[in-house]
Amino acid sequence: MKSYTRTGWVGAGLFVAFFALCMLWGLLLTEPALKELHQNILKIAYPGFSFSAVGMLIGLIESVAYGFFFGVLFVWLCKVCCVSNNDT
Repeated sequence: MKSYTRTGWVGAGLFVAFFALCMLWGLLLTEPALKELHQNILKIAYPGFSFSAVGMLIGLIESVAYGFFFGVLFVWLCKVCCVSNNDT
């Protein structure tokens, strides 16, 4: 059980880092068409997101949730598919 939570928190940390990188990239974009495209992609990936304090908090919480979920899913898939059984 320990590997599930540990990998879940690692996944959450990676997703938060990626979210922060996307926020920085969105602030650095200068062309309006690219900025609008970037914002629309973030709204699709993180429902409820906007470039406001509340929207960024929602995106951060969703990043932690998605990252934890995918980290736990990764461990489960590795235990189901990758680990060899000695039953043969």
